[in-house]
Amino acid sequence: MIKIYGTTLSNYYSTAKAALVEKGLAFEEVSIMPSQEPEVLAKSPMGKVPYIEVDGTTLTETNVIFDYLEDIQPQPALYPSDPWARAKAKEIIRFVELYLDAPARRHVPTVYFGAPVDQAAYDAARPLLETGLRALKQLVRFEPYIAGDTFTFADLTAYFELRFTNLHTTQIYDWDITNDVPGLGEYLQMVGERPSVNTVDSVMQRDFAAFKNKS
Repeated sequence: MIKIYGTTLSNYYSTAKAALVEKGLAFEEVSIMPSQEPEVLAKSPMGKVPYIEVDGTTLTETNVIFDYLEDIQPQPALYPSDPWARAKAKEIIRFVELYLDAPARRHVPTVYFGAPVDQAAYDAARPLLETGLRALKQLVRFEPYIAGDTFTFADLTAYFELRFTNLHTTQIYDWDITNDVPGLGEYLQMVGERPSVNTVDSVMQRDFAAFKNKS
């Protein structure tokens, strides 16, 4: 059985977990925080989550986990069969990760842990996010899914990573990014109603609220 390591507070953990649910694969969750402790680094070289373990061997990076899951469980397919369409779905995944989630992540100390706003992060992240959103608008389709007419790993990524981004922009800049991309708000609501996504997201939101109440 696949073991998935991480924390429900992590949007990337929830993304990979939702992929497992969508694929109908049996898995076991192991709760662990990202860290630089030797026991974590032994399984995840960068100390990040999520990572999965199969037969005593681990695999890191969410988009790599996607590829593995697609290989071992081809149905339901979560990548398009057409090579170009498949590449375009992966392009969206990378854009969301690199140009939206990553700059928003500069504000994790404030949003998650209540630290004062870092002025350098405040000044640096906003233009990067604006550029990322402009680029994303060129790629997304909402027909009805983000890469076309079929549900893919790009939708799982978009849902959890863009909601993570919006959590940070609304708190730090009072800026709802769904207003900047026509159809994005409706799209996220639609994807959030999908059983696999709703099941995972409800746990994430519950645990995040509990975490914030303790902070």
